[in-house]
Amino acid sequence: MEIGKFGRLCGLLASLTLAVPAFAQGSDKCNTVDKVRAKGGWDIVTQVPQFEPYWFADDKGNLQGMDHDMLVEVNKILNIPTTRYTQVAWAGVLPALQSGKSDFVPLAVAVTEARRKTFAFAYPEGDNSIVVMTRTDTGIKGPNDLIGKTVGVQIGSAGEATALKLKERAKAGGKDFEVKTYQHNVDTLLDLGNRRIDAVLLNVAPVSAYMKKHPGRFVNAGLADVPLHASWVFRKEDFGAPGCIGDEVNRAIKTLRERGTIKTLQLKWFGHEMSLPDYATWKSVE
Repeated sequence: MEIGKFGRLCGLLASLTLAVPAFAQGSDKCNTVDKVRAKGGWDIVTQVPQFEPYWFADDKGNLQGMDHDMLVEVNKILNIPTTRYTQVAWAGVLPALQSGKSDFVPLAVAVTEARRKTFAFAYPEGDNSIVVMTRTDTGIKGPNDLIGKTVGVQIGSAGEATALKLKERAKAGGKDFEVKTYQHNVDTLLDLGNRRIDAVLLNVAPVSAYMKKHPGRFVNAGLADVPLHASWVFRKEDFGAPGCIGDEVNRAIKTLRERGTIKTLQLKWFGHEMSLPDYATWKSVE
């Protein structure tokens, strides 16, 4: 074949490739809102509701919190008829998402670099930074004061990852502290109150809620590491095309922010507005 004809053929093939709609590949691989509607609603594997005020239950077992209210509003926009929940310990939530047992995770999950390697994150809804919570009698005023102490964390949480990072830093300087793991945050808080541990590394929202219920007993000793956003979690393949659940949920969250609904929910559940990143520059998939 002549070089000129070969070049024209390559150019034609390239133009045909580019002409294929960008969503064609993505929509074949992703879970779509149409599929969710067809099966009657979301199937969600979530942690036991003990993450106030993002996700918790009242005395009668009724689900409450910002995540619950946000999903109700998102479902209205996307015309999703219902949400079926299965509750497990936090350590089982993200594995259930990976295996396909859960459509996505509509919980305030801390967005970390490690998690971004595996999962995709929707537009953030608030603050989920890890702080050092302690009693008033421990003398702990920040992460540097954890040396020689026993620190409680929930298995598989951002608090555990932060504790291990701080522990490595301490060991590099010839120092150390003990990390004790728990299945549920409520158990870490109970052990802190009962003096079985000296501090807890936990997200700022449940720390504030717990301290409000037990005034004068505990102290928020400040940020443990870097600030973290709170965001819902998806499989990476569920982003990238019109109709994919990640893109559609993001569209609904953006609408809620533009309407002022997210601000209203923040004020309802936290008593103050939390800053959010620019959605236009947010990367759901790394």
